[in-house]
Amino acid sequence: MIDRLDAMRVFVTVLNEGSLARAGQRLGRSPAAITRALAALENHVGTQLLHRTTRRLSLTEAGERYAAVCRHVLAELDEADLFAAGQRVTPSGY
Repeated sequence: MIDRLDAMRVFVTVLNEGSLARAGQRLGRSPAAITRALAALENHVGTQLLHRTTRRLSLTEAGERYAAVCRHVLAELDEADLFAAGQRVTPSGY
């Protein structure tokens, strides 16, 4: 079983960074670990989210929709953490 929230964070970080290697650096993980997390997430949702080549990443149609929802969910979680800590502020988002 995958840690879905972690996999969603990996997915969004890959999108934000534009590469598996840079996402790995940001998250302190190897590119192989990033690839495994993405594969597990795609397996979980049952569809390919990213088109990956050695030079380029691009979202599939399903990936575009899923990315929007992931960003929203992760921003809400961050806001909930801040709220619980008594720091009600607008989250920066993903």
